[in-house]
Amino acid sequence: MYILAFNLRISKKIKQFKFFHIQMAPEDFNFDKFDTLFHPQHIAFIGASEKSRFGAMLYLPAFKNSKWAETFYPVNPKYEKVLGWKCYSSVLDIPFPVDTTYISVKTKYIPAVLKECVQKEIPWVVIFASGFSETGDSSGLKLEQELKQIIKGTNTRIIGPNCLGPYNATEGMSFTFSAKNNTPGSISFMSQSGGHMSQLLDVGYKRDLRFRYGVSFGNQLDLNCVDFLKHFRSDSTTHVISAYLESFGSATGYDFFLELKKTGKIKPVIIWKGGYTKDGSRAAFSHTGAIVSDLKLWRSMAKQTGAIIVKDNEEFWNAMKTFELLFPKYIPDGRNVGIITPGGGSSVNTTDLFSSHYLKIPELTLESQKKISEVLPYENVNVRNPIDLGASGFVLEIFLKCIEIVIEDTNIDIIVIPLWPHFISSHIFKNMIKIQKSTSKPFVFCMPSIADSSELAQRFSSVKKILHEERVLYFFSLRDAARSISLYCDYIEFLKSHDYNISNEQ
Repeated sequence: MYILAFNLRISKKIKQFKFFHIQMAPEDFNFDKFDTLFHPQHIAFIGASEKSRFGAMLYLPAFKNSKWAETFYPVNPKYEKVLGWKCYSSVLDIPFPVDTTYISVKTKYIPAVLKECVQKEIPWVVIFASGFSETGDSSGLKLEQELKQIIKGTNTRIIGPNCLGPYNATEGMSFTFSAKNNTPGSISFMSQSGGHMSQLLDVGYKRDLRFRYGVSFGNQLDLNCVDFLKHFRSDSTTHVISAYLESFGSATGYDFFLELKKTGKIKPVIIWKGGYTKDGSRAAFSHTGAIVSDLKLWRSMAKQTGAIIVKDNEEFWNAMKTFELLFPKYIPDGRNVGIITPGGGSSVNTTDLFSSHYLKIPELTLESQKKISEVLPYENVNVRNPIDLGASGFVLEIFLKCIEIVIEDTNIDIIVIPLWPHFISSHIFKNMIKIQKSTSKPFVFCMPSIADSSELAQRFSSVKKILHEERVLYFFSLRDAARSISLYCDYIEFLKSHDYNISNEQ
């Protein structure tokens, strides 16, 4: 009954924003066809030029250095060649079937070139150009309606306008040359913002976030967040889905809710909701033409579907890293955190931060406390939890033995290890990682002082390589760690409360 009331409320709320919503993918649309969007054989680019080095022209060097170098076709009647490629006057002149076409011309020319794409039966058209509903001008809305009519009843689908299009890490398919070396992984993402998508790929490379597929869809005139959510849900290589959204685009909130409900019980969906303040809502409209819905609506939707809602880029990146590295291999039984640290002092701050994020810091069992006391050479050390080992903790053998004891404690579900800067080395981490591999309990390392010293940062570079190779979860901020682990526990509790089966095998 509660869900029904929510559905009615969300539908009613979306109706008032309906004045330029457009029909989403038809019921008989075959989503298997998305394979040719992310794995095209032949690509055309309408509006190609060597003159501009900004915006859409970033695609050209990216494709020049990709597997599509021999099957990429620039289109521009002004040129015979572009960057060494033969340039065609029209997409109709290309003597091969084209899977995906990018359009980067002035808006007034787009209807004509789109008609040619339809005539050539090109299945995917990515409209990079802006100047549509996001302007707030009636002419932009009218133009979107015209494009919709052009593709109506055809096999051509539009991504955009005002977008960057698809990304595929497995084949180096990207709109930017710098992203082509990203290591493929299990995160697939969708973004209403091209800028956020570019930043995500850059940050992902530096933080070892490993993506599978992605798409920037801008104004969502035709294909929208529901269509891509459905596709990523069905993709067996995608384990985590993330999204930057300002609105539902051509879908309705109810459509999105239903699809999110189906997806949440199978895969985590992390949503960075843009435009949740009054000023942010105004900015979102000028950015992608988004009519933004209330944040309370999104949170209510998340509560019922298991979606993970974040409010800024750091939360977004950290949540993706946490879910990518932990789910579904490391499933905690509860929210009980065991904090163990060498040295002293940081255990108090760590406890406060984790407790304030609705995580529990229970005492260890008496048996575990006794075992730790027997290992330590000194008295007056806290062995209850947090476990503050004092100076004894800097003896590696003692530290590792205490970690093993905490892992075996039945009161502890998650292990958190804040580390002092001078206690960070490749040798120490190799030993801790060996212990981590022996348990199914999540491990989290925190190194909050690394960023404050160039010397420490240089020393950490070798450690970072090990952490990335071994796929170990670490943070430079205790607050980030607490927030991310809390979100992860929220999702696991959602799955368990709905009796969804959770497999801990990748």
